[in-house]
Amino acid sequence: MLTSPRFGTMPRVLGTAFAAVVAFASILIAGGVQANAQGISLANYDLQGSGYVVPAGMPAMGIPGGPGGVTPVGYCDSGCDTMSMMPAMDRMVCGSCGGGGGCDCNGILGGGGLLGKMRSGGGPACLFCRGAGCTACRETPFGYAGSVLAGAASLLSPYSEASLCNQRWYDVSLEGMFLSREIDGGVPGVIATDGVNGTPALTLDDVGEDDLEGGVRASVAFLWGPGGNIEGVYMGGNEWSGTASATSGTDSLYSFISDYGVTPNNGYDDTDRSSVQSLVSRSAFHSAELNYRRRAMFPYCRFQSSWLFGLRYVRYDDSLLYSTSVNGDPTRFFESDTSSKNHLFGPQVGFDFWWNVCSGISVGVGSKTAWVQNDIDRRTYVRSNSLGIGATPGSATVSDFDQDTTFMADFELKMIYRLTYSLAVRSSYYVLAVDDIVYGGLDQAAITNIFNTTNVDRSFVYDDLVLQGFTVGAEYTW
Repeated sequence: MLTSPRFGTMPRVLGTAFAAVVAFASILIAGGVQANAQGISLANYDLQGSGYVVPAGMPAMGIPGGPGGVTPVGYCDSGCDTMSMMPAMDRMVCGSCGGGGGCDCNGILGGGGLLGKMRSGGGPACLFCRGAGCTACRETPFGYAGSVLAGAASLLSPYSEASLCNQRWYDVSLEGMFLSREIDGGVPGVIATDGVNGTPALTLDDVGEDDLEGGVRASVAFLWGPGGNIEGVYMGGNEWSGTASATSGTDSLYSFISDYGVTPNNGYDDTDRSSVQSLVSRSAFHSAELNYRRRAMFPYCRFQSSWLFGLRYVRYDDSLLYSTSVNGDPTRFFESDTSSKNHLFGPQVGFDFWWNVCSGISVGVGSKTAWVQNDIDRRTYVRSNSLGIGATPGSATVSDFDQDTTFMADFELKMIYRLTYSLAVRSSYYVLAVDDIVYGGLDQAAITNIFNTTNVDRSFVYDDLVLQGFTVGAEYTW
């Protein structure tokens, strides 16, 4: 039988050609897989737009979870925002993810939290991506270094995994406390003048009563039933001191004790016609309290508050040293050093109110009021030219005690910025006011009585105390 060339040979040729094409395609696919396995980057290829389909068995490219292993446009690995403890590494990984997206990978302000909300939708704060995705970030002039710096900036964003509905809580806190105090208690504003009733030469303000001095505030809290806790707080360690003096080469300084040389005329030998007059002020503050606090959450968790009751102890020490002298005449001098220790103790009640700005940031106000008894210990040491028998040099020491019931209150405007689950930054403006305090003081009538009767006799002069300043520190939760 004869075989037709048209119908017998052609099938064999087509079959051979088809087998060659399949073999060639298999080689290309195998080469592509090998090239990808060797690390060839396809980050700049528009895989989705090309219609490319990953062959069966080929490792998925892009971020796992995309359709067919291909990263969808606008998608970026969520690890860039959730691995907050490794921000720099996150940004490096995210920088190689390829295609599209907003700014969540490499925004200069970091990912997540409040800053993430600021730049949602590719807003003006997106300085790296500008809505062009991770590849654009990677190809900035700074390259991965820029991404690393952007990741480091994300440490500033607050920890937001705790929801708004979590009650305010901490275990321990420690803050620096910087307060100023005032000097009062019957002390005249002008201590000495240059000349009889002349120009002021030494004033109370010269000792720097408004200086901020540092102390600490430490607190610890223990759970005591649902929504309740026992907390202990210590504040203090603040110590103020100030020194001021006035000098005259013509011995023309006159004291407030003689009404600046008017009564008696030309003043006293002890305190007037001086070449040097000086003041030294010293104060110290301590406070301790033990409270039970009960917390409550408002509907929708935007606000929360608490109330408390407990006991509080405050100690405030104050002293003032006043001295005069005459150069070249050691027998003419005067020195008065009066110190008072105020011990205040009693029950207190209080509250605070918090606005949860967003997860990780809260702003609040708080206040406490205490009804206390003030036990005052006072001591005065006087040394002068005419205090001894027959108006000779001498000295005397007098100690006395008094008791008074008074009120004190504090107010605080505060903020919490949570960095991690365990660590938060806290800061506040703080004011403490006490109604009746005895200062070291300078009592003109008592000192005049010394010169006239050689008897140290004086009354207790009560005045207000105000301490105010700011705190900054951290709190820890385990």
